[in-house]
Amino acid sequence: MIALLIEKIVANKLVPVFDMGSRCKLHEFDTVQRDQLCPQNNKLFALFHQTSSAKLLVATDFEGFEHTKSFSDMLSTLPSKRAKSICYVEDVTKVGSAHAFEIWRDKAPLFKQLIEQIITTGEFSKDALNSCTIQPYSNLVPLLLNLNEFNVDQSFKILCDSKTAETNIIDATNLSQTVLFGNLDTLYKNGSYSSNVAQLIPGLIHQAHGGYILIKIDELINNPELWYQLKAVIKQGSLAWRSSNQTVQTELKPDVAPIDIKVVLLGDRLAISQLADGDREFSSMTNSFIDFPSEFNITEQAITNYIGYIKLLLSESSLLPLSACGLTRLLQLSSRWCEHNNYLSLNETKLTTLLSYCHQVASNNNLESIDQETLNTVLSLQHEALNGYIRLSNEGIVEKQIILETDGEKIGQINGLSVLEMDGHPESFGEPIRITATGHLNGDGDISDVERKAELAGNIHAKSMMIIQGFFTHTFAKPLPLPISANLVFEQSYGEIDGDSAALAGTCALLSVLAQKPIAQNLAVTGAIDQFGNVLAVGGINEKLEGFQRICELNGQTNIGVLIPAANMVNLNLSDKLIDAVNNDQLAIYPITHIDEAIELLMDIKAGSLDEENSLYNIIRLLAEEDDELEGNDSVFVNKLKQLYARITYKQG
Repeated sequence: MIALLIEKIVANKLVPVFDMGSRCKLHEFDTVQRDQLCPQNNKLFALFHQTSSAKLLVATDFEGFEHTKSFSDMLSTLPSKRAKSICYVEDVTKVGSAHAFEIWRDKAPLFKQLIEQIITTGEFSKDALNSCTIQPYSNLVPLLLNLNEFNVDQSFKILCDSKTAETNIIDATNLSQTVLFGNLDTLYKNGSYSSNVAQLIPGLIHQAHGGYILIKIDELINNPELWYQLKAVIKQGSLAWRSSNQTVQTELKPDVAPIDIKVVLLGDRLAISQLADGDREFSSMTNSFIDFPSEFNITEQAITNYIGYIKLLLSESSLLPLSACGLTRLLQLSSRWCEHNNYLSLNETKLTTLLSYCHQVASNNNLESIDQETLNTVLSLQHEALNGYIRLSNEGIVEKQIILETDGEKIGQINGLSVLEMDGHPESFGEPIRITATGHLNGDGDISDVERKAELAGNIHAKSMMIIQGFFTHTFAKPLPLPISANLVFEQSYGEIDGDSAALAGTCALLSVLAQKPIAQNLAVTGAIDQFGNVLAVGGINEKLEGFQRICELNGQTNIGVLIPAANMVNLNLSDKLIDAVNNDQLAIYPITHIDEAIELLMDIKAGSLDEENSLYNIIRLLAEEDDELEGNDSVFVNKLKQLYARITYKQG
């Protein structure tokens, strides 16, 4: 038995550990607003806010995060700017003429009182009027004096009242021409269409006057006409009124509306790229670009900020607090969603939904907080509701319809680890896959990928097979190529596969069949490789380990091991069942950095070098050289055939 120098991963390194200092309970942490999760964005947004010429900001977003609230939080920390509104007054002495005036939105109630005072008494305070308007208007007073109680409803209108002055930010959704840019409506009366100021229907652009408007880029991609009109508004600072009924001539001809807005476009990188490809001016118009990360990096920020964010979510939804053990469990789960121990998820939709379920379970059990057991109960319920595919997989193993050996030794057969993703299924799960290799050292150097030839493999898988070919070329380099001829198959795989995480397993299976050295079947392997045999990180490491443990448990196998890339140690976030298996010496997890380490574990033989006696590579080299010698010398059959031809030639001569 070769002395293994590769250390196993101990149980306390199988889940992330978060340093919360002396604090452990949720109430000991301060509530943190969303904008504090992305401090790198705040300074740039402050410049955008304070620069009057900056009108367009583009921000990457991701599903499940309240970006509107985050921008509102940013604005709350900056010097406030007064929101504006637009007032239209029709000249009752001149049919169809309506003039636009800008007023401060917070002064809209006072402005209305002044109009009522003018109508009632014909008198008003010029100082009070000037305090309402943004700039002095010489023609405003004569127009107001012509209003009376009979025509004020048709001839006077403020497009946006003071109710939205508090937020100063509009979240634009479900956009259309009318919703975004408003409408000059018409009234059918006395056999003809007419219009007055009362028929001016403000759009979201008017409501955002003097403030911000947030628009999803996807909405503009689906309706490009909206983008080009929005671009014109940004450039010109004004918006002309249109009627939704283009066939009707309206009598009212209102002034263009002055528009002073800052636009924030939200979208993922693909949406931003599509909009930029469709309009060459897009990039030059963009004043700022900020990135909202979907994950919280605890190496860059204190974890206390994230815990304060969790506290904010609980407070906003009026949910029970988390206990100390519940907080630790939630952090581990959030880290698992990110597949990295240094990151925590910012998908608040997912977090809030989970915590809401936990709140209900805890309330039903008369608990004062959400603890670890409550979280595990909800997670177990979700898993049971979604494990239909897993049950079918288990049945296949139990009924021996799927062949997967987990004990003994086999030449050219290895247990790889895969993650299955089903269309329409929200969760993926791990499942081992049997990989087999056949071949000999008397060929043309070709490794045949059956999955690729059957058109059941993607491009990344095809690339990994070429890398395997490159590894053999590099390792067994000599004047002539290695005379290998082999087939590599993912057994009982009937759907399309992709990825390079089986490259290490496939290479080991090929080495096994060429050297005729058996592979331990109680071990499973995952990892990509490069052409020099270095083992590279892969995805879905937790699901893969749990999938192999599940299958071995069905087979009654408890002495098992898994080889993983050492680079994936930072991704480990395993279930309690696997941690118990490690503690009880039923599961060994080996982090490896090179294929030579995998060979020693799997085949109980050193990989060595081409010249190292009794090493795996030396055995393959010697076998290849024997085949070369056989090809260089005439066989007995060939010699006899030559003698026969010689006798025939002699008799004919």
